Amino acid sequence: MKVDYTVSCYDKHARDYDLYQSAVVPGYQEMLDLAAEACKRYLPQNARIIDLGCGTGNAALAVLRKMPSARVYLIDGSGRMVQVAAEKISCAYPKAILGCKVADIAKSDWDEGIDGLGQAGEGYNAIVSTLVLEHLPFDLYKSAIAKCYRLLKPGGWLLAAEGYSQAGSDMQEWFIEEMEERRKTVDPQLSEFVARLRSERETHYYASKAEKEEWWRRAGFVQVNVLWQYLCIALMVGRKPM
Repeated sequence: MKVDYTVSCYDKHARDYDLYQSAVVPGYQEMLDLAAEACKRYLPQNARIIDLGCGTGNAALAVLRKMPSARVYLIDGSGRMVQVAAEKISCAYPKAILGCKVADIAKSDWDEGIDGLGQAGEGYNAIVSTLVLEHLPFDLYKSAIAKCYRLLKPGGWLLAAEGYSQAGSDMQEWFIEEMEERRKTVDPQLSEFVARLRSERETHYYASKAEKEEWWRRAGFVQVNVLWQYLCIALMVGRKPM
């Protein structure tokens, strides 16, 4: 299992990876924008939101552009990623950060100490996670979904963008081909560097959308739907009942 590698391998190269993601991952900005639009549609303007696996803060920033009164809590296994995300967000939205935590979501204690941030179990209006949960083996994935459910207040939403597999489909191969084409537009040294890290250190665990929808429902979520899909990447949402 290479979960720890996946979490930590970009510690020293957070800003480079940020540039690479934006330029090379097909549908990346569209995915973030739609996640943010869903937050604006479903959440109160002063929503409390966890960015789970925040990376360099791109998802949180996308949400704050739509909802400047929202507040975000940043969690990532890379301390450097959390630092970069906090710096970016603080510059644009000085009062937006509820807190930060360096925690590996593959570990059993990643959710400790963030329940209500001293507000008597108030919970969160949403948890947003983009291209993160797919790095968890399925047993750890189900555990993480259950923890997300517990952290949400009644009526709260989980929004997760992930890679999926589908028997008989070439969507993953097509997606990889598009990435390879986009890599040609990036500085060659950066492209080769990040591509090597992804190949050597990242691990992905893909399941079908139907399987993950069922896992979400078993965790207690209702209104489980796919809001957006680009080839093998999809944005799924689910709500904790009132």
